[in-house]
Amino acid sequence: MNDVSVNGVWLSTLNIQLVSRDLPPLPETEENTVKIAGKDGVRNFGSTYAARPLGLGLFIMGDDYHGTVAKLASIFDVSYGPAEVIFDDIPDKRYIAEYRGSIAFDASTGNRKIDVPMKMDNPWVDSIQDTEQHEYGDGLSFGEGYFYISDSSFSISTSGQTVTVNNIGTKTAYPLLRITGAFTDLSISTGSQTFTFSGSIGGTDLLEIDCYPDKCKIRLNGDNAWSRSNGVFFELPPGETTFTVSATAPAFTLEVIYRYKYLY
Repeated sequence: MNDVSVNGVWLSTLNIQLVSRDLPPLPETEENTVKIAGKDGVRNFGSTYAARPLGLGLFIMGDDYHGTVAKLASIFDVSYGPAEVIFDDIPDKRYIAEYRGSIAFDASTGNRKIDVPMKMDNPWVDSIQDTEQHEYGDGLSFGEGYFYISDSSFSISTSGQTVTVNNIGTKTAYPLLRITGAFTDLSISTGSQTFTFSGSIGGTDLLEIDCYPDKCKIRLNGDNAWSRSNGVFFELPPGETTFTVSATAPAFTLEVIYRYKYLY
């Protein structure tokens, strides 16, 4: 561990070395309790996780100390919103965090160590790439998002066909289902959840079901198509999830696109 990337900029290219990091294996918990008058103790409604702190210890190298600090300040400027942080020794995961607090350093004593406090409002760690299938010609090479065979893209040609998605993360994921092609009266079921979409779409149409809790959108060729559905959205717990896909005259591709999410 001696380098960190912030929004695509490896700090070593700025003569800045990562010398320490504060990354707890789990966020702090927050108890949800209610005190009831006349009763001892409290009523416990379970615990949830708080935001996760992330601290970076950086060492300024080279001769242009103040110029390097100025570049560092620009990189962590909160005006740009949360940053994507990647460590060179954990290259397959990203940490979405924002600068919080104040940068601590003392230039007058020649101390070149700078501590940068950050916080992850969403405390869970993401995989670097999502499960969307990329092919040669997309400007990618193997290991940069190119999959020879994707385990999340399926050709659907038979009603009642089953497909299995394997979430290798350690937290529940909320996928984007992207359907390209033709069908009439679609049903997608995991056994516990069933999504339906009424009517027909053609071979060049694009239907997207975004299951992320802050979105929950259903779009057909970019337009709101909620009224044609039953408004059910899927979640993918860790491990395998099998979908049963039924429709009249199905001839489409189903992509299940999401990032793996991890406790740590």
